[in-house]
Amino acid sequence: MFEARYIEMVRSIFQEQKQLAEDALKQVNDEDMHRVLAKDTLSLAVIVQHISNNMKSRWTDFLTTDGEKPDRNRDAEFEDQHQSRAELMATWDERWQLLDDVLASLTPDDLGKTVFIRGEEKTVIWAIEKQVSHYSYHVGQIVFLAKLFAGENWNVLTIPLPHQRND
Repeated sequence: MFEARYIEMVRSIFQEQKQLAEDALKQVNDEDMHRVLAKDTLSLAVIVQHISNNMKSRWTDFLTTDGEKPDRNRDAEFEDQHQSRAELMATWDERWQLLDDVLASLTPDDLGKTVFIRGEEKTVIWAIEKQVSHYSYHVGQIVFLAKLFAGENWNVLTIPLPHQRND
């Protein structure tokens, strides 16, 4: 059945994105987690904060409440809360688990339902795909920044560029 396969596939995509971000973050030191390159840019810590808080808002009571929770302070997500790497990653892991638990609980019939985000009616599939896109965008930022900060010590996370291969 397509719906069940879709849920499995999207869970796998989210797990790949999570792992890619974590593999990048492991390559930077704790100071670089809070480093910003220029005014009005985000640090790795802030990106992690934002993704984590977005997940809490979007995936808590996914099918029954608006995905933009009234207690969410989105603006604060973009200010460095100066959490340690351990604190950031503990929340990160908890929120990715929330996401996976919600996806695992969805039934094929749930995919035909609608949810609300900021008061707007959206299909469940739209809401899922929107988050795939959103998290992938931020994971790309994480990888880019981590690669810059790691410099020559960077370990390639995907297929190496031709000049990086030893074949």
